[in-house]
Amino acid sequence: MDSITSKRLQRLRIISQFFFIWLFFFLLLKSGGAAIEHLPQTGFFFYIDPLFLWVNVLSGPFLQVFLLALIPLIMTMVFGRFFCGWVCPFGALNQFFTWLGSRRQRRKIPVSRPSLRLKYLLLIILLVASLFASQLLGWLDPLALLTRSSSAALVPGANFLAQHALQSGAQNQGWVGKIVKPLYDFSRRSLLTVRQRTFLQAAAIGLVFFGLLLLNLYRRRFFCNTLCPLGAVYGFMAKYSLLRLPLNENCTNCGACSNHCTYYGSPFQDYLKSECVFCLNCLNDCPFAAIEVRFQLPRSGKRPALDMGRRQILAAAGCGLAAAALPQIGVNKKTKARDFIRPPGAVVEKEFLKKCVRCGACLQACPTNAIQPAVFQAGLEGIWTPVLIPVNGYCEYECVRCTRVCPTNALMPLTLEEKKQFKIGTAVINRSTCYTYADGYNCAVCEEHCPVPEKAIRFREVEVYNFRGKLKKVKQIYVVPDLCIGCGICENVCPRTDAPAIVVGAEEEQRENFL
Repeated sequence: MDSITSKRLQRLRIISQFFFIWLFFFLLLKSGGAAIEHLPQTGFFFYIDPLFLWVNVLSGPFLQVFLLALIPLIMTMVFGRFFCGWVCPFGALNQFFTWLGSRRQRRKIPVSRPSLRLKYLLLIILLVASLFASQLLGWLDPLALLTRSSSAALVPGANFLAQHALQSGAQNQGWVGKIVKPLYDFSRRSLLTVRQRTFLQAAAIGLVFFGLLLLNLYRRRFFCNTLCPLGAVYGFMAKYSLLRLPLNENCTNCGACSNHCTYYGSPFQDYLKSECVFCLNCLNDCPFAAIEVRFQLPRSGKRPALDMGRRQILAAAGCGLAAAALPQIGVNKKTKARDFIRPPGAVVEKEFLKKCVRCGACLQACPTNAIQPAVFQAGLEGIWTPVLIPVNGYCEYECVRCTRVCPTNALMPLTLEEKKQFKIGTAVINRSTCYTYADGYNCAVCEEHCPVPEKAIRFREVEVYNFRGKLKKVKQIYVVPDLCIGCGICENVCPRTDAPAIVVGAEEEQRENFL
């Protein structure tokens, strides 16, 4: 193929990558800023993910929208791993960091077959574990990983830096302020969040994310070649794809085509269809236009294959069984539902852990920053699943965003009226610290903020001795459990500075049953 055509194809690939990165962040940011009735299809990238299709098939009920995942699978049979090289937003970020480290990687490094096999073994481990109700796919699925990292670390961090930088520029009295102030006003209206989001696990999630990106400075597309389970799915299908990169008579075996190959391969020596993401770097590097792009029926025995031995497959399956059993070892068998609050619409805990892929879409959608990634509240199997922490934020009474953006229905879709009746917990008063009990003061903050029309927090007038020993009439608060929905606003606004005098637990919580 001539150099002009190859450069055009490469530019088209770069444009495609930029477009899908833009689309990903557009949908993600819109989920936290658009009106509820105008929420975009934030689950688009999840619906075209075959691993999410697998999760949905296992956890049920089957959502027909996940049939969209068959489209890229079928296209892979024709175009190879085009999704990895042209569509995947996390793959594009890995490609960018690989480009940043390209100067350091001038020397040719041979294909490392064991490292390329690792992602296939990881895929087997994750699939076997999921068969036994241990949902680990979300840890390494690139779309879930990027969504979680963006929601918990990248977007809040960018918002913080942009807020302070633009605010400082807008306050400048000179020409800088005249330029920056309109940009700052526009950003506040359209891009920046009014309230700075903070997440308890932001540092850990961010370190994992940026660590994976920085590994590309060491090895080209490290995550894509070594760890990505979705890439393994497409790699298996790509072995039988029609798209090929045959060589013509101009080839001199100079090896230039391997200079920037994403997996250190080359069309003339060790071309692996299962690993080629059709980045077209080889076409651009070839000085003799010796590489063609053609559609041909697959032929066996002509090219090297990335085969795995039976022992490796059995060992990976055994690791999958161990991964499914490990979270249960040493875990208290009593229900842990009392120790944390799930967002509204959550299905019963056992099914929730099967369906939740820890994508973090609900973190970005929550307007009050109430939903946080769990640490160990729900055990090992519940790490980074969403929990509601009232001290950090409350569940907005007029909001159903988290139930609308959940791609797997771990949070079942609720109408606004259904959500207002959905009980996620119950408030309990700590009489040893509440002003109306411990100090004999009148305090109505929690009652004033209770969003339930009938008021789940009420008063009763009693005579008590205050801290000075004088008898005084005080309106003591009390909770009506049948009316309380556990939104947590009372705990969030409690004026006690040491610790809230009213706390919300998961007692009497309502869980959706998807059956």
